[in-house]
Amino acid sequence: MNKGSLQQRHGTWYVVVSFKDEFGKPKQKWISTKLRVGNNKTKAKKEMKNILKNLDLNKEIRQDRENSQDLYFVDFLKSYLEIKKQQVEPITYSQYVKESEKISSYFKSMRIKLKNLKPYHIEGFYKNLYEKGLSGNTVLHFHILIRECLQYAFKNDFVNVNVADKVDRPKTDGYKASFYTIDEIQKLFECIKEHECKLPIMLTAMYGFRRSEVLGLKWEAIDFGNKLIYVRHKIIETQIDGKRYIHKADKMKNKTSNRVLPLLPQAEELLLKQKEKVENNKNLLGKSYDKRYLEYVCVDNLGRLILPNRLTHNFIKIIRKNNLKHIRFHDLRHSCASIMLSNGVPMKQIQEWLGHADFSTTANIYSHLDYKTKQNSAITISNVFNFNSKSEERQINKIDKTKELEEKIAKLEEQLKSQQEDEEYKEWLKEKEMRKKKKQKDFEM
Repeated sequence: MNKGSLQQRHGTWYVVVSFKDEFGKPKQKWISTKLRVGNNKTKAKKEMKNILKNLDLNKEIRQDRENSQDLYFVDFLKSYLEIKKQQVEPITYSQYVKESEKISSYFKSMRIKLKNLKPYHIEGFYKNLYEKGLSGNTVLHFHILIRECLQYAFKNDFVNVNVADKVDRPKTDGYKASFYTIDEIQKLFECIKEHECKLPIMLTAMYGFRRSEVLGLKWEAIDFGNKLIYVRHKIIETQIDGKRYIHKADKMKNKTSNRVLPLLPQAEELLLKQKEKVENNKNLLGKSYDKRYLEYVCVDNLGRLILPNRLTHNFIKIIRKNNLKHIRFHDLRHSCASIMLSNGVPMKQIQEWLGHADFSTTANIYSHLDYKTKQNSAITISNVFNFNSKSEERQINKIDKTKELEEKIAKLEEQLKSQQEDEEYKEWLKEKEMRKKKKQKDFEM
């Protein structure tokens, strides 16, 4: 049986029923008992039971759905984002909000209803994005959001077809990661000896951490005894409606992101120095030291947590100030992978080290850096197609094999001759022995 409550409105008793609409959003339906407030509360309770007994909430939801078909596309997209908010990471939701703002900005003036949206409307939006200089990779993100939104509408019978499926998927450009060589990383390390962001930068270069992973590193995740480092915490910074949000999470992006790595001797030395530095700053600053983030490794001299945007901003300043090759902070992760790859570490092991969800992600990003595989392939192909060298080699081999065969035949003939001589000698001895026995027998007679 449906549940409801009695409420007063304008001197009349109403039954208020709460339920969730198609988008999972809570809604209320007010139904009048037609009884005035006064001495009618008992009658109103009785009437409420009858109303709740006969109320078809499924019908209410169906009517909501029918009314939703008259929604404008931008309004439906806004409602859909409320659903996605519960399903995705905060950083992903933040990106969805930014994309939806651009989508709404384009479609709002067109006043297109959800049921009237056509493929050419979406294609016009993509064309507009391309004209503004956006890449195919960026336009693809908008396509994914629009398609997911319309797929939800299709599955829940708001529309009869997902028109985004009739639009060509935006073509993406081949992605090539930037990276530092080991010499360039050493130059970077020289420039940050006294910088407050030294620790997260160096750890990222050594381990290929994501920015959220290195800043979310906690002391409890460092096992100095067993020389292990656990990657299982992260710090995410998002901005929604102009407001900044900091998310501290103990849940990683996926199962493979939650990983255990060896504690490198160089990393152990850095961490022990950081531990000592934190204790000295605490004693030196006393109450002025921020003790809210004592569990975190990457903090500044005042004990404040180093936030993602602050780390990125400082990294850019370091690059510019010291005239180093321009790369993004995330490219330190690529640099770590390229160094491992160029030194013969198999791609599968790199996938596990970086915490990629599947092998294809690693292969797609770093396949162009797989020098050793390409060198081996080049040598093989070169040998196959080097006709002149092969011809000369075959001729030399033929002569060598002929000489070798002649020597073997001569040796075999010598062995046979020797063996034959041995057989003849044995036969002569046998015959001689027989003659001797015969003479002795004749003498005895």
